[in-house]
Amino acid sequence: MGKATGVGSIVVGFIMIFLGIGAFFSGEAASETSQGKMVVGFIIILGLAAIYGGVTANQKASTKAQQAPQVTQVTQFPQAAQFPQTMEPPPPPPDAVATGFCPYCGRGIQADFVVCPFCGKSTKSICPKCGKQVQKDFVACPYCGTALKSA
Repeated sequence: MGKATGVGSIVVGFIMIFLGIGAFFSGEAASETSQGKMVVGFIIILGLAAIYGGVTANQKASTKAQQAPQVTQVTQFPQAAQFPQTMEPPPPPPDAVATGFCPYCGRGIQADFVVCPFCGKSTKSICPKCGKQVQKDFVACPYCGTALKSA
């Protein structure tokens, strides 16, 4: 029984009690006989029982609401319990992905790095004609075409 049913039982119980008391004190012939008094007493007892049942139902409903289990992912999706939950680090930001390699240690570095963060050696040179940065292993400057090394 839920909370609404309990409240309904309490209301019905009070109505039965008031009807029984009203019949008892009405002075009608039916309530003056022993059989009539027994019926009125039975109605009052039923009203008290209905009130007690309603109060008990309300207490049970509020206790169940307090003890209700928290909904978890496992109860909503039982198949999720079959797979282990692992925490993987997030992928590095796009600008941190290696786009080139150090010519000295061979580790992955970003193409615009001037110094390798792993071995500390310079990875770029400057073109003597246009002044732009070029990789140390370039034979010619890609911006102006100047020869950088003898082949």
